[in-house]
Amino acid sequence: MEKIRWGLMGAGKIVSRWINGARQLEDMEIVAVASRSMETAKAAAERYSIPDATTYDGLAERDDIDIVYVPVPHTAHKELAIKAMEHGKSVLVEKPIAVSAADACEMIECAKANGVFMMEAVWTRFFPMMEKVYSLFGNGGIGEVRAVTSAFSSRVPSSMASGRLLNPELAGGGLLDVGVYPLHFSDMIYGKAPVAITGYAAINSDEHKFGVDEQEMIIAQYDRGELASMMSGVRTAMPSVAQIFGTKGRIELPVFWKPTVMRVTIGREETREYNMPVELTNPDYADEGFSYELRHVHECLRNGLTESPVMTWEKSLRIMEQCDTLRAQWGLKFPFEK
Repeated sequence: MEKIRWGLMGAGKIVSRWINGARQLEDMEIVAVASRSMETAKAAAERYSIPDATTYDGLAERDDIDIVYVPVPHTAHKELAIKAMEHGKSVLVEKPIAVSAADACEMIECAKANGVFMMEAVWTRFFPMMEKVYSLFGNGGIGEVRAVTSAFSSRVPSSMASGRLLNPELAGGGLLDVGVYPLHFSDMIYGKAPVAITGYAAINSDEHKFGVDEQEMIIAQYDRGELASMMSGVRTAMPSVAQIFGTKGRIELPVFWKPTVMRVTIGREETREYNMPVELTNPDYADEGFSYELRHVHECLRNGLTESPVMTWEKSLRIMEQCDTLRAQWGLKFPFEK
């Protein structure tokens, strides 16, 4: 089988974890890595044994790359994804797909115009555990789902004020970093957009006044009265737990954004625990689960798809629309936004 050839437009911290997933695929080859500086690109190429280091333009112009991974701060997602797509490259872009729904729409239109594959890298959707979760909905399991709670938040040190998590110039803050995980998770469980969404965010309540959303609590309601409660942030540590409550029982995922453990309680039965550790084809690299997403991308490419049937453009767009709605409620605009 011919290998699918990848290029990396970025060399940030997530790349080291993503590479461990890539090393699990025998039909995958990373051809080149690019960064804002050649020094950074060369260091990444050496660190990950990638054959070539280049610039963003240089990578986009190559004819030996099938798909580009974009793991840079989300303020640059649209620019780099469009650059790659306009040169005929497919794209896997890290979450969130963009800073706004308008930017996401531009990216989707570019993918359509150039006939290339594009997907937001919401890896949670591809864990095998999620299929087990879905199988427990309905009469044979927890019944009709009525409520979902989830949280994903950490306390980022104030010494990282210039980094992407706390810097408004880089669209920092909880919502567009970890907050999209609870939003996507609720979307995964209900499979539809809420009819109403609201919430409260703490902005400049921290003594450092970073100018970003330090923490938020979000509530969404759906068309049958179902509810979702979501928390996220960058200055408050919380367990990354999600709970799904049905009419007959409940499900708990202790680390919902990379789910390998699930606890299920139905009626008065004892809680059962299910474990699905990430299977490693290459045990020299400790993959956290990125390989699941990458295998799906390869399947899409080999089938000539431009859009994933699992992580669709519509889903990416409706999460960005929810973020837009929340930010408008909170009066949260970044310095680069008009």
